[in-house]
Amino acid sequence: MDISDYIIEEDLVYGRDNLLVSHDWLLHVQEESLLKAKDGYKDDIFAPQAGFQEKVLECEADVLIIGGKRGGGKTFVMGLTPAYDMHNPLFSGYGFRKEEGDLQRGLIKSIKPIYNDVALYKESSLMFEFKNKATLKFEHLQNENEIDRRFRGVEMPLILIDELPQISEKTFFTLLASNRNTIGARNKFIASCNPVGKKHWVYKLISWYIDEDTGEIYPERDGKIRYLFRASDSVDDVIWGNSKEEVYLNGKEIIDDYLGEGESYEDLIISICFIEGDYSNNKIFKVKDPSYKGRLAAQGGKTSRKDIKGIWMDEETSSTLLKSSDFENMFNNFPQTTGVRHAVADVALKEDFFVIGAFDGRHLYDIEYFHHVTSDQAIDYVKKFLEKHDIREENFAYDANGIGLYLEGFFKKSYKFNNKQPASNPKLWNNQKSECAERFTLKVKELKYSVDKSVLDRRINKTGQTVEERLQKERVALQRKETDNGRFEIISKPQMKLEIGHSPDFIEMMFMLECFGDKIKQRKNIGML
Repeated sequence: MDISDYIIEEDLVYGRDNLLVSHDWLLHVQEESLLKAKDGYKDDIFAPQAGFQEKVLECEADVLIIGGKRGGGKTFVMGLTPAYDMHNPLFSGYGFRKEEGDLQRGLIKSIKPIYNDVALYKESSLMFEFKNKATLKFEHLQNENEIDRRFRGVEMPLILIDELPQISEKTFFTLLASNRNTIGARNKFIASCNPVGKKHWVYKLISWYIDEDTGEIYPERDGKIRYLFRASDSVDDVIWGNSKEEVYLNGKEIIDDYLGEGESYEDLIISICFIEGDYSNNKIFKVKDPSYKGRLAAQGGKTSRKDIKGIWMDEETSSTLLKSSDFENMFNNFPQTTGVRHAVADVALKEDFFVIGAFDGRHLYDIEYFHHVTSDQAIDYVKKFLEKHDIREENFAYDANGIGLYLEGFFKKSYKFNNKQPASNPKLWNNQKSECAERFTLKVKELKYSVDKSVLDRRINKTGQTVEERLQKERVALQRKETDNGRFEIISKPQMKLEIGHSPDFIEMMFMLECFGDKIKQRKNIGML
């Protein structure tokens, strides 16, 4: 069954100009396609799936950016878009990607089966020519210095860009200027992308949709249309609003300068939308390749989380502060005891570990860890642990951010560790957490930390790892964030989770000990040479 089966005069089953011909019919087609896939049919039914793909085809924004999570079906739905206008013999759509080889392996490969029976594909010119002479042409963007010369003056009612982050901001807006026509079609500009870091121009363009703390797309903003006026050559200077009127009010003086007699500010303001792909919506693909998500998960750590969850964060924002050999030296070091005991807890009540450790000086000699802890249990665990090691309440510190507040009323003399609390010297460290993290790394390198072998050999039931293996993995979370202010800052908790694939509960417990500063009273151990 091919795309021509769904053409009714000038309309497709999913509608032209975003009007459904028959939604009941579309649902029937979607169900039929899924059943055929489950039965192993090789012939596809080319219709959008419910959810992400339908939202893409129905969106009326001038610029639509799609993607995020892997496996959502973004390339396929981009391939369906030309079907809106292929009935028009004057129609000419364009598909772009940075490299020609990637273009052939991506967009072209995905689109070929859709139009195989209604268009002739010309390999030499990378172009589909439909029976009525409408065309869909593909171009690479390898030499971006030539983009303006190649496409200035070209009318392109449909522009598809695969992997938008691979091209420059300048190229993006140069192509957008050519997204116009005189053939009566509605202009469409659709670009796909995978997540990028905060410094990338694509991130800045769609940052309103992204939760800065988690790097995930706000569900309530996904698919919402916004409006913009580009006030300069930089995306940093874009004037934003939730309506054209709001944009105009936010940049009236600048926008008025562009207006000629009889012109409206509305003509200068464009709409933009981001829609996140979702593997859960791509039911046909899940049937055809049920192990796809498993392969993504097998990558491990931040890579699999980024691909599956769609995390928009910098991949290389910092550098690891401690080498594996530094930790090996700590594990093999003489006990760095002083006779002064402290306890530290990294508090977690849900999926993460609740970890509490006992230190003599900077020697970790006992540790307990729990999973799925309730608030009442946390209080009980701490009390028993302090009694077990005869540690005074004022020598106990815990992470007081978030759920750590549960302990506040029960350990009033203890040290409440606050991640964002000012450092002892704000000129050197961005906050207390960063100060403790750096002090810890320096003292590890100076061989002033040690861990008892009985602790290192303990096996964590949930993970199957030993404590030694767990600490070595979490070592990678100790990275310095790139900043311009000259102060030391440790990377954020969400970034740490990306780096190692889980919460760094064990290593955070260790470096929090530094909040006690000189009270640890390190001294030389006599007779242990």
